[in-house]
Amino acid sequence: MIISVLNTTWWLLFAFDALVIVALSLVLRKKTADEKSKVMFALGVFNCIYWILYKVILSKDPTFEFILPTELPFHLCNLNTFIIPFAIKSKKPGLLNFCFCFGVLGSVLAMLSPDPGFVNVPFFSSVRGYGYWGTHHILIIQSVLLVSSGFYRPGYKEIPKSIGILLVLYFGMYVINLVLRKLTGLPINYLFTFGMEGNTFIEAFYRLIPVYPLYLLPGLIPLYPACMGLVALGRIGKPAPDAVHS
Repeated sequence: MIISVLNTTWWLLFAFDALVIVALSLVLRKKTADEKSKVMFALGVFNCIYWILYKVILSKDPTFEFILPTELPFHLCNLNTFIIPFAIKSKKPGLLNFCFCFGVLGSVLAMLSPDPGFVNVPFFSSVRGYGYWGTHHILIIQSVLLVSSGFYRPGYKEIPKSIGILLVLYFGMYVINLVLRKLTGLPINYLFTFGMEGNTFIEAFYRLIPVYPLYLLPGLIPLYPACMGLVALGRIGKPAPDAVHS
């Protein structure tokens, strides 16, 4: 099963996500908040371990140029993978809302515009397939399950906090990129604070504001209504009586 953007395998994986989310949500809806927390925390830890194993196996792939400073978990989806277990334990609405909104949006964007090295690869027999695509699909399941399980009831007032967290991470990564570039001499570019050559949307933002890292700030304009739409979907139906509320 070769996977590339919008091909049959690409869509089948999203269909699989939907089935898993529905099945787990039906089971977890009947559980207490503590039981939901334990299951989702375990899933979060599993994805962290899965991500680490994926990178270890990828480092041994002779067809892939693995450079450790460029493979740290500092992109948005990787950050979310490691933040979700802490968000579940903390039960902080702002952090949970961030994980819900940007776990979904970040994963979808990553799978709409992946690095060329992860396109047209076999999903089951290549680490670039089950590694890259697998971790992102598990993240989507985790992010949606926060809400669909009845663990967390998203709220519109948490959206500014979530975007605030994103901005802190973004400008924090800019500083980290500067430090790592100075130490290694490599063009390290976590969260794409220095652009992304070949990406039509990111290059369009840079043409609008040709200053790193400020060039991506106009992206907040479509981001806010996208978060509102996700929160609106997450508020459909009666909330669980023990759900974490915003």
